[in-house]
Amino acid sequence: MEMFYYLVFGGLAVIVAVMELSKSNKDRINTSSAFNSFKNNYLVVYSFMMAGDWLQGPYVYYLYTTYGFSKGEIGHLFIAGFGSSMLFGTIVGSLAEKQGRKRACVTYILSCITKHSPQYNVLMLGRVLGGIATSLLFSAFESWLVAEHNKSSFEQQWLSVTFSKAIFLGNGLVAIVAGLFGNLLVDTLAWGPVAPFDAASCFLAIGMAIILYTWSENYGDSSESKDLLTQFRGAAAAISSVVSAKGCKIFMFVASIF
Repeated sequence: MEMFYYLVFGGLAVIVAVMELSKSNKDRINTSSAFNSFKNNYLVVYSFMMAGDWLQGPYVYYLYTTYGFSKGEIGHLFIAGFGSSMLFGTIVGSLAEKQGRKRACVTYILSCITKHSPQYNVLMLGRVLGGIATSLLFSAFESWLVAEHNKSSFEQQWLSVTFSKAIFLGNGLVAIVAGLFGNLLVDTLAWGPVAPFDAASCFLAIGMAIILYTWSENYGDSSESKDLLTQFRGAAAAISSVVSAKGCKIFMFVASIF
């Protein structure tokens, strides 16, 4: 089965590479060397962070079952993670704007460390931290990128180049490699279901080290005069409106069935 995945994704990778190399000069966006250096630095960090995220996903449920938890208890753990991402995501996003974004990276490492404990309360804390970290992963890094891109006065159209490559690497190639690497750790090397989380901590720590030494901090738009409480109220109103809209759609769908 593994050979099937290697052949399928290897063949697709070759096709994508051929398509990229076959682009004419008219299809390519000419950028500066300074931008390329900035872009590559961001892509390296983003790839490490996404590797830390993708390594964990396939083995969370399996790890909980090895600790002997029931389906109901595991369900509560997952609900806690998704719920914290929804509730605290808006708050930590605002705090990252005020306090700087480099401080947002430690949370995910702490979440991975909690996976070593078979205690339910510790794992619950880890799920809450993981939910917060997931929100930061898909907001703080992109916010930093946009702020630094504008600060460096790069062309606006170049921003799409960085985003497209980040999606290809972080949500495509890295996801595939992380899945294969996790399988190597758990099944081939038989290091146990906690091994992917330890590997994720290492990748996250490497990304954090690169951030500390190469990234300058930014704090969002300094002209924004709203305090945190006002921003939290706006976020709560946004969540409420989305939930209400979804609720109406679900009600209309159920009504149409009956």
